[in-house]
Amino acid sequence: MFNNPRKAKGTDRLKVWPTNANRAAFATVLNPDGLPPDHVDDPGNRIDEAFGYFSQQVELYLDELDSDEIAETRDVLAGVDQDQLPQTVKLRRAERLRITLSDLLKVVSITLETDDNAQVIFETLNARGTPLLALDLVKNAVFHEAAQQRTDTDALYDQVWRPELDDEYWRVKRRQGRLNRPTGELFLMHWLTMRLEHIIPATELFATFRQSVLRPATDPAALVHELTADAAVMRSFDNPRPGTPEAEFFRRMVPLDAGTVMPIVLLLFRSPEVTVERRRRALRILESWLARRALMRLTAKNYNRLVPRLIATMKADLQRADEALFAALSGGEGEISRWPDDDEFFDFLIAREVYGTVAKPRIVMALAAVEASLYTSKTDVLDIPVDRLSIEHLMPQEWEEHWPITGPDGKPLEGEAQDKATEQRRARLHRLGNLTIVTQPLNSALSNAAWLTKRTALNRSSRLLLNARLAERDRWDEASTIRTPSGSRPNSSGSGLALRRRPGISEARRYLAGVHPVASRWARTYSSRSCSYATRRRKLNGSRRGDATV
Repeated sequence: MFNNPRKAKGTDRLKVWPTNANRAAFATVLNPDGLPPDHVDDPGNRIDEAFGYFSQQVELYLDELDSDEIAETRDVLAGVDQDQLPQTVKLRRAERLRITLSDLLKVVSITLETDDNAQVIFETLNARGTPLLALDLVKNAVFHEAAQQRTDTDALYDQVWRPELDDEYWRVKRRQGRLNRPTGELFLMHWLTMRLEHIIPATELFATFRQSVLRPATDPAALVHELTADAAVMRSFDNPRPGTPEAEFFRRMVPLDAGTVMPIVLLLFRSPEVTVERRRRALRILESWLARRALMRLTAKNYNRLVPRLIATMKADLQRADEALFAALSGGEGEISRWPDDDEFFDFLIAREVYGTVAKPRIVMALAAVEASLYTSKTDVLDIPVDRLSIEHLMPQEWEEHWPITGPDGKPLEGEAQDKATEQRRARLHRLGNLTIVTQPLNSALSNAAWLTKRTALNRSSRLLLNARLAERDRWDEASTIRTPSGSRPNSSGSGLALRRRPGISEARRYLAGVHPVASRWARTYSSRSCSYATRRRKLNGSRRGDATV
């Protein structure tokens, strides 16, 4: 444990010198004079607990009196006084313990080559031990380089690194895609992607950092400041200011499960060149692209190839990052990257089932956006957590008892007419226009009830404007589940919802006001991809907080 006291003084006497977080506790427990009276256990590590445990085990081992061992000692050491036998046994045990720890306990030193992956090697050797994060290896490497450059590493650690990155927060696992990873690993993954403009596999984070970031000319102190500042930015994503466009964006990112794009978001927030106004525009553009593709069930498998290209494009002109992002996404083609325009998105949602094919949290997200689009400055806005809302079929899935199919004369249909009407009804049940959101208790209460019962319950128990508008209707049937913009689509239901157009927008481009019966402004923030950026920017400037972006 100790170097030659004639050649080493102070902490240099210790052969092992841990990282900054554990140094004080380590030096204290190895004090030859014992723990000071005012010593306080450091809750940030378990060094005191480990020292206390091993000290107790040594005492128990030395104090244990075994009759067979006493008899053996008497035979081996003839002439030993009977009263001295217990002490003699203890001394023999202490010698065996000394030999075991000094001569038989082996310590392995592994010297890595330049191309070796320290993270993989450690995880292989430490398969049953405490996981070592790539962020831990980054810290060790950066502080080692800082020490080589005569930097005050204690101050750098205590004042910069420890307040932000030596926190249990970064070890908590969170889901991204199909896997759960420590938050620190996700941060390093996003940070490296943003910085190097290519996706880094989780197993190569430290190796990539060492080879591509921690170069000989790198200033380690500046690098520590950069890492901690960006870590604070990413941590702020968990607690955005309520009621802001940023809060709305991050809330919708959860059901979209769009962690792949977080390097873009990190770039937008950490770059001083990007104004708040342009950052918010970029977030709305990104959300529109993600949400439309998610609701249309377009593949996300190419995102890890697209994101680095988007980052490079935005970096080339950070002062106009929103314009660069819009241009890059608008140019996407094919199923793997294209941005669905208004017509395609409209046609999909009015003609396709979403319930049972689109993930329920994403449907709730879309309907919550419809709700938000109804708010004005006069609205007493409700802050109902999205995870408390469930999807309700206005015309229930089991409709036979309370929702009879009748003809114009009010009499039940029969034969082929009944079969055709039943098929048409079933085709409409799971479309967006027949869905709303309510709390789970209200959902259970509504069940398969008739429309008059549901309407009354919505009036009395739901405070959502979406449901208040629905409850204004005297009846609900197949024709109620969809409203098509007048003059733009054949209107088979016999009724329509006037479609608003903005000045300067081509008549050929239609907003998505008619996808849901009460969505008068839902999804009209962005027009089709062929719309000029200047036009889209005017629309963004004129949009209110709460306008949906899908």
